[in-house]
Amino acid sequence: MPGDIFINGNPFIEVLYKFPCPQRVLMVADGSLDFGTGGFGLSEFVQIVRNAGHTVTTAHRSGSGPASLSIAGNYNFATAATAVTVANYDQIWLFAFSTTALQPAEQQKIAQFMRDGGGLFATGDHDTIGAGMGANLPRVRTMRDWSSIPMATVDRHDTVLEHGADGIKQFNDQADAIPQRMFPVFFSNGGDPFAAATWAVHPVLRHSSGAVDYLPDHPHESRCLAPAPVAGNFAGVEEWPAPSGGGPRIAPVVVAVSISAGRFIVSGAPTASGTKPPVYPRSFGAISAYDGDPAAAGRIVCDATWHHFVNINLNGSGAGNDPTTGLPRTGLYAGGLPTPEYLKIRAYYLNTVRWLAPIGRRYCWPFLVAAAVRFDYEIAELRLPLPHPCPWDPLLKIGRAVEEVLLGRLGQGALADVVDGMLATAGRGSGLARLLDTAQAQTERKEGEAPLSLLPLQDMRRAVLGTFVNLLASKLPEDEQKLASIMRDHDGLAIDGIAESLRAAEAVIVEQIGKALEASAAQLQTLRAQPVSAGKPVKRPVAGGGKAAAPKKPAAKPKKVTRQ
Repeated sequence: MPGDIFINGNPFIEVLYKFPCPQRVLMVADGSLDFGTGGFGLSEFVQIVRNAGHTVTTAHRSGSGPASLSIAGNYNFATAATAVTVANYDQIWLFAFSTTALQPAEQQKIAQFMRDGGGLFATGDHDTIGAGMGANLPRVRTMRDWSSIPMATVDRHDTVLEHGADGIKQFNDQADAIPQRMFPVFFSNGGDPFAAATWAVHPVLRHSSGAVDYLPDHPHESRCLAPAPVAGNFAGVEEWPAPSGGGPRIAPVVVAVSISAGRFIVSGAPTASGTKPPVYPRSFGAISAYDGDPAAAGRIVCDATWHHFVNINLNGSGAGNDPTTGLPRTGLYAGGLPTPEYLKIRAYYLNTVRWLAPIGRRYCWPFLVAAAVRFDYEIAELRLPLPHPCPWDPLLKIGRAVEEVLLGRLGQGALADVVDGMLATAGRGSGLARLLDTAQAQTERKEGEAPLSLLPLQDMRRAVLGTFVNLLASKLPEDEQKLASIMRDHDGLAIDGIAESLRAAEAVIVEQIGKALEASAAQLQTLRAQPVSAGKPVKRPVAGGGKAAAPKKPAAKPKKVTRQ
């Protein structure tokens, strides 16, 4: 939801925030994980997602845990009373601990859900923890290491880089207020590689500061991977489907990298001695993502460990007392409030929920973002609405102003995110989508390859979103009661408004690009007709500024003398 960062006392945006974009999320845990308030509980994370307006259904494969579950008993994906289909859920989140494999029918049910466009998140921990679910699903099984990263040896992944307040590295320093610094990967949107606007982090790591760059730390994590897609089926579906319009199979990407460099753990470790050796410093994939949009398949996000989500790492539950204060550890809180780093981590959670939304369920987010921008105080100076459809020059002015607002509120890359959401709603298969959709741009362009097109892609994105914001300025009244009345049933307005804006923007873009191409064609003809080689070079000047001396005549050949 954009509301929490757009509001700033704005009464109109407060009204918009009352009508969120709910996703229907099924969260399933197993083994020692549950949804309670204990150390390995997920209660805080679930509450963060619910507070954002999403519907969360919780279940457990063995029906265990102190907290009441939305679905009681031993959960089975194949026989659940509410079928695991995209008609009932938008996305599934798997917090895996057990090594007990999914039944074949369960594998097939989840695999079909993913093939039908449903989103999926999966995580486990070190070694084979979580392999029962994660290692038995298409694409997910190779987007994360479900077996080889150890817990106790020097080969483990230890991200607790800083010792606690007492200056001693202990196992439960994972529950202090110092998270790990994580390094997001930057991706191109298909524009000029030497322009800053071309590069941004993956959408799950968007943040107004530029990127989410922290995660909770833990002394033994696994790793995420980006395998090369290959032909073949798994669990009854094609594992790596080809794009609907042709082209190479879509590959997943690592979107964040962590550093393992922990020192010797002196106490508290789950080993016989309570200690652990130091590790050799190295990096590893912390988060991986798969965008199945071009193949009409669901999106996937994998995380290196569920310790990025459980209570012991977030609020210190189950971690004992802080050795310096004698009081219970409080995790990523300071003075009872979440730390700035924790607020970034929360953004990762909610960004991921939004990004995993199926294609047919994304229209709400770009609508609410555009609506919030329409009422933003910085946009008020433009005195919208302007006539619709709007000509190119004033439209580009609107688009640039909108981009500046998004940059400050949501971070670099947000413009492309919103336009992608619009194209997924009403522009799939269009030429506009092929040019502007970032997933298609990354699929069709080879790594490191400069764009061949001279089209102003970022200006085209500005025109698309500028058109939408201008249109909403004419449809959303500056009256709180009337606005609330319209927003109670805004789905139709969102879908129709996106479609109308794309058509109007497309017409303006085609006209403008046509004019530019005509002018460029004339200029190209001039270049071809008057090459440099046909011109007359300037005479070379003489040193000293004097007149050029007349060229010397060649010396006469001496006459041949004939001796008498």
